[in-house]
Amino acid sequence: YIGVTIVSDHSEEIRLMIIEKMGRGVTIYSGKRGYGKRGEINNVDIIYTVITRLELNKLNTEIEKIEPSAFVVMNSVKDTKGGIIKKRPLHD
Repeated sequence: YIGVTIVSDHSEEIRLMIIEKMGRGVTIYSGKRGYGKRGEINNVDIIYTVITRLELNKLNTEIEKIEPSAFVVMNSVKDTKGGIIKKRPLHD
């Protein structure tokens, strides 16, 4: 699995895309941006999700459509416990 952290001004759109198009759950962290053009601090919702390696390209493509400059960090996840990691069935 891959753990993906996404910092974006369009976090609600990205959250809905992950749930609806990818069938994955998300965790939302309330955070603050510590970097800006003038050093300002902005509140931001930070999205965390766990996907498979096979889903990585689709996720990146969908994020690119919503906000090409989103900050995305990907980490290998060795194991998970609790929660629901299975993919939800998509209803089209």
